Amino acid sequence: MGWHEIVGHKSQIEQFQRYLSSGRLASAFLFIGPEGVGKHFFARKLTQALFCEVNPEEQCNPCGHCPACQQVMKGTHPDLHYVEILSGSKEIRTAQIVGGTVKSTNETDEYFPGICYEVNLKPIRAKRKVVIINDADTINNTATANLLKTLEEPPPGAVIMLIGTSLSQQIDTIISRCQVVTFNSLLSEQVQQILLAKQIVETPQQASELSMIANGSIGLASRYVETELLDVRRELLQMLSVLPQQPERLSEFVSSFINKKGDSRRAVIQKMEFVSSIVVACFHQILLQLSGQKVIGDAVLINTSREIADAWQGDVETVLACIDRTLDTVFHAQKNANVKMFVEAWVDDLSQIWTVGGFKLPTTWVPKKKPHSLHP
Repeated sequence: MGWHEIVGHKSQIEQFQRYLSSGRLASAFLFIGPEGVGKHFFARKLTQALFCEVNPEEQCNPCGHCPACQQVMKGTHPDLHYVEILSGSKEIRTAQIVGGTVKSTNETDEYFPGICYEVNLKPIRAKRKVVIINDADTINNTATANLLKTLEEPPPGAVIMLIGTSLSQQIDTIISRCQVVTFNSLLSEQVQQILLAKQIVETPQQASELSMIANGSIGLASRYVETELLDVRRELLQMLSVLPQQPERLSEFVSSFINKKGDSRRAVIQKMEFVSSIVVACFHQILLQLSGQKVIGDAVLINTSREIADAWQGDVETVLACIDRTLDTVFHAQKNANVKMFVEAWVDDLSQIWTVGGFKLPTTWVPKKKPHSLHP
């Protein structure tokens, strides 16, 4: 029940084992990496190692079974203080950091002592206090200013872990006061392993499909399962395989999927990014097959790309043109263009490249910063 539950972050584990074995653990860390790759779970495991009642913290090897380890995972340990975005809010509120009241979703006042106060209290069961601040990208300016004071003069033995997605989302003064630990996206096989181990999916086939579209994120893969996006992916690939015969079918499907009534602009962009990633992945597989290289992916993706590659009229350059044209669609979505119009133009261009074959980019061509169509 120790570190073996952490998949894909061996170097980070070894890094903290060196810190603790040498007695040189810093007081503040900033965990940076893509959403859903296990940063929060890692922070909990590290807290277990610090609080474990069986193995001393110098070993940095939590047993996972003692009362302290179990309390950490349940979020009930009195010396672990956890901060995240409140329901109905878009940012971590000042009251969560320095203390005060916040209106809850049912309009009642919710009181927070503030982690800047709690971290200065004497530990109750463990040797130190630990604070985990999830969603650190969203801490508002007032809360950040107050948190800086605690980061500058942390209580003896206290450990504060901030969890964010990018250094660009953090202010320089936060970064300078924390030791940055970078977490990378998980490998496809690691995503599959976790999905099956946590029983997020039922079959290896589902795990394989999800790993191809999750961008190394378990969080993203879980959302895809919950929203049935695997079915959307399968249907999209099936329509792509018969694009020249039925272009309007693909246009209608994509348009209705990404532009549902009530969707925000951000939701439209995210859905177009999802569609684009699937189509680009398919054309990448086609590129590998036309180049005589080994293809990788799940059965649905490989079979679709092989079917298209067998019927492809053009060369490698035409496949690259399709990838380039598909990536343009995200730009259109970001610029709030008419969904029906830019989707139809995109599908028509893909169909033209496929059926005409031999389409070549002009010798003087350079990537355009604005959307472009292959039609004159």
